[in-house]
Amino acid sequence: MRLSRRTNLIILYILAGALVLGMVITFTPGLGLGGAGSGAGATAILVNGEPISEFAVVRTRSNPLFNLVTEGEVGADLELLLIDELVRQELIRQEATRHRVSTAEVRSAVDAFRAERGVAGRANDSQYLALIGSLGFNDETFRQYLAQQLRREKWQSALIDDLSVSDVEVEAFYQASRERYQSEERILARQIVLDTRDEADTVRAELTAGADAGEIARERSLERADRDGALGAGEGETEPRAVGRPALPTAVATAAFAIRGPGITDVVASGGQYHVVVVEEYLPAAPRPFDEVADQVAEDALDAKRAQVLDDEIRRLQREARVEIPETSPLELRFEEAVVASVGDIDIKRSELVRATYTNPQIQQSLSPDMAFLITGFFKPAILDQLIDQALAYQGAAELDVPFVGPRSFVAQSALSYVARDVSVSEDEIEAYYQENISLYTVAASAAVSRVDFDDVADATAFREALLGGAAMDEAVEAFGGSLTSLGTVRPGQLERDLDTAVFATDAFDPLPSGAEVSDVLVLMAQPEALPEELEDLGEEPEADLEQEVVVLVADRTPERVRPLDEVRSQVEAALLSERRAEARQAWLADLRDTIAVVNHLDVSADVDDGLGFELVDDPLEGDEVPVEELLDQVEGALDEEQPDTGEPVEDDGDEPGPDHDGDEPAADPDAAADDGAADDAEPQD
Repeated sequence: MRLSRRTNLIILYILAGALVLGMVITFTPGLGLGGAGSGAGATAILVNGEPISEFAVVRTRSNPLFNLVTEGEVGADLELLLIDELVRQELIRQEATRHRVSTAEVRSAVDAFRAERGVAGRANDSQYLALIGSLGFNDETFRQYLAQQLRREKWQSALIDDLSVSDVEVEAFYQASRERYQSEERILARQIVLDTRDEADTVRAELTAGADAGEIARERSLERADRDGALGAGEGETEPRAVGRPALPTAVATAAFAIRGPGITDVVASGGQYHVVVVEEYLPAAPRPFDEVADQVAEDALDAKRAQVLDDEIRRLQREARVEIPETSPLELRFEEAVVASVGDIDIKRSELVRATYTNPQIQQSLSPDMAFLITGFFKPAILDQLIDQALAYQGAAELDVPFVGPRSFVAQSALSYVARDVSVSEDEIEAYYQENISLYTVAASAAVSRVDFDDVADATAFREALLGGAAMDEAVEAFGGSLTSLGTVRPGQLERDLDTAVFATDAFDPLPSGAEVSDVLVLMAQPEALPEELEDLGEEPEADLEQEVVVLVADRTPERVRPLDEVRSQVEAALLSERRAEARQAWLADLRDTIAVVNHLDVSADVDDGLGFELVDDPLEGDEVPVEELLDQVEGALDEEQPDTGEPVEDDGDEPGPDHDGDEPAADPDAAADDGAADDAEPQD
């Protein structure tokens, strides 16, 4: 059976436990060929009586994840994670070994691999060997690797080939996952594209003053001028049609969709040109009707059910496994499994907590000896609380009488989404929320500012009078010896103090015929150079007289604007609905705690407070990963104060997860010995 890529990704997630661990396992040479024949060296771990070698452990430990911290609680956690992953992979290997793979099947897989990468045929043998050599293989070990992958596919197929989903399961999947099937957000808009920023600034000023966007686009835009700049309009049309983000360059789309309502973007540079987008209407994402997405929902529900079966099987294998560290093991390994929390019938083990903590990419970026105190004192307790809520929701799902499908974490999230699916808000509540959060819907003042410096007040005054009389700015600057500097579009606080005050806190401007404004002549005192520290300590004062700067500002000022409710209603409703759904989920979890016993054996359920002002995240199951991004945001500033010399965190290199079974590049294993039965009907190699 050849699985879809989506199914393979789900299966890979389940098999590896997390995407990050998937990369560790897949791209660490030889890790996929563990077990009785896994390299040289003494036995380090026994799994159901079959050995994992010292070499396999050392090879896995060479991955940076397991070397960032080696001491204390975090070091012990990472060692447990290493052993747990090796055991998990060995259990899967043992099960997969029950399935026979012939030499012909291996040869076919090799041929397919070579064809996909353009190295098919004997004439390309050297290129093929170089390719697999770059991955750490020779021909023999590569065939062993493919044989094991084929066995895994057969093991998976035996578990999931005959699965199907009922109409009731598909409907339940949709009800619990409606946000997955939303239409994309779209806008009705016109775009004006120009060659220079000065042109774009001028056009934006005209649009802000009320000029017609279609007319300006028709006369000046470098793109879609024949359609009055209308996005989505076909040939001969001048009215915009709803478009998504791909209709615009990324930076331009970001600016246009950030308005989330009618409005005009700032000037956005992209591809050597300058864009101004006039958004006429924002159309938020909305759930698509079930009939429209029924086929996709059925496919997704079946994938989730397949993942559920694999997850259940791996949990069974782990539950029944015999894991031993032999006394003769040359490595001082500690496999200290324990129950860290009990939630009704579910025991949360230490290995589960460790895996949820250290496979999170955000936590990995903070993983260092200096940050260990934060991980053990803050993140792990918070994540354990999340796992407890997940176990509560999973058991509570059974009481909803809804046939959810998927692994335990997925069912828990589905149940939480399901209990909040019918939350609604009234018009009065929307109005009240808008008023309470008016600052969120207030657009800060802005100004496109040009600064002109002069040698004396007389020249500056003459320049100002010339502009008021209708002179072009460039000509007036040259005529009166000024020096022009464009400061771009700025907001309060972005200019030096005196200029910021003049632009945003005074009315010392007069309107110009062009639509912009010119300031009074400003006489500023140049800032003195900073004194050396030793002179500051002695209380020395600068002796030189401060120089004066004579400045005139030309600005297109846009005052602060509170966006009316009609303009931002969709945003307000979405924010309020999100808040009320979170409240509904938390209320449901609270009710479950009244009927399901919860025991936190680590006694870390109380808020952690080390004087850093942390607060734990309330919503435990938002998304597929542990949501620690919010936690990291909370502690970012505090860490600078508490840990001034923390060192650099690990870079997230953005690698993709390990390969699936569709022929992606395999893991390397230059030293792996033959897996028992790598090709059950072995024959000479090509």
